[in-house]
Amino acid sequence: MSAGTTAAREAHDVVRVPDAAALPGAGWGGLVGPEDFFQTPRWLAVQERNSGTTMDFLVRRRAGRPVAALVTAWADDSVPWLLARPDAMLARAVADEEPEAAVRLADTAGGDPAALLPSLVCGGRHLGRTRPLAAPDALPADVAALVAEAERLAADRGAASVCFPHVDERDTGLVELLRERGYRSHPSAHYAWLPIPPGGWDQFLAEMSKHRRRRVRLERRALAEAGVDVRVEPLTADLVPRLGQLDCNLLRKYGNPASPEHSAGLIAFIAEVMGDDVMVSVARKDGAVVGFGMVLRSRSRGREEWFGHRAGFDYDAQGKLPLYYDVLYYRVLEAAAAQGVTVLHAGIGSVEAKLARGCLASQEHSYLLRLPASDPERNPR
Repeated sequence: MSAGTTAAREAHDVVRVPDAAALPGAGWGGLVGPEDFFQTPRWLAVQERNSGTTMDFLVRRRAGRPVAALVTAWADDSVPWLLARPDAMLARAVADEEPEAAVRLADTAGGDPAALLPSLVCGGRHLGRTRPLAAPDALPADVAALVAEAERLAADRGAASVCFPHVDERDTGLVELLRERGYRSHPSAHYAWLPIPPGGWDQFLAEMSKHRRRRVRLERRALAEAGVDVRVEPLTADLVPRLGQLDCNLLRKYGNPASPEHSAGLIAFIAEVMGDDVMVSVARKDGAVVGFGMVLRSRSRGREEWFGHRAGFDYDAQGKLPLYYDVLYYRVLEAAAAQGVTVLHAGIGSVEAKLARGCLASQEHSYLLRLPASDPERNPR
């Protein structure tokens, strides 16, 4: 093989970046699109700290520059992020009688969702649009090279499966590639987003049905009469301990392991990493914080979009008050419109309620590749 041929192959290799701190220097940030906030170097630093597992960052280079990238995370039964763990997702889909879930249980999991573990989770473990990053001039072969490298990595480490947990039906190129490589799928979630109307809150309210508009006004009147004030504000250090308590409340409500101390530590780290690009929508009742929603600002390729992330409530103080949508939706929409934001990403869950409030939504699927039996003693840690 000539030196020229060797150099050409090396120029097209997939390289592994050692950690999130090294991503900016590897050109990762230039591959991030407007909807890929949860794959920005800053946010991946947060995930790396909070994942409780091994993460890998793969970059595809062509002609000496990065053209595509893929983040992976090792998932075994010790990781708590159940909404992106393939065994938990499949078990939930079967319980919900989702199309194709029972077939995947049989043909991919062999009748037991736990057989999918350990798994290499690809495209990010965030809840929505898990996918490779790609420059505008990336080729299908560049993405294919990343997926092939992830599969090799998974096999070398003794994984039972490879999983892309939330592939959006709009990502048609990725869907086609995964199907060609033998991945099988089942529905995992609906992802919702709201294009901010040019006329802001007034236009948003005017475009609701008469019934829905009346209901929103009644909800806001109930909050006002109860002495609840909701506003979007910076995430400051004095808020962190209380937000940690409320975040823990919500996690425990839905069966996730949590402690106020861990939640507060993570929220403090997010504030440190994100600076002015993290805000909180805070509800106060008689001056006490009773609910919050975290909002993350994304600026990429000339667009600003906002992403809802964490939330929490004091359920005793809340009682029957309609806090949820005012904290996580209406007040955020008002603030976003005032700042010229184009899209508010509402994420997964409660899709019917979000559609009724003006959101658009798309179906997402979990794509699974079962790997041949491998050495159970291998482990990436």
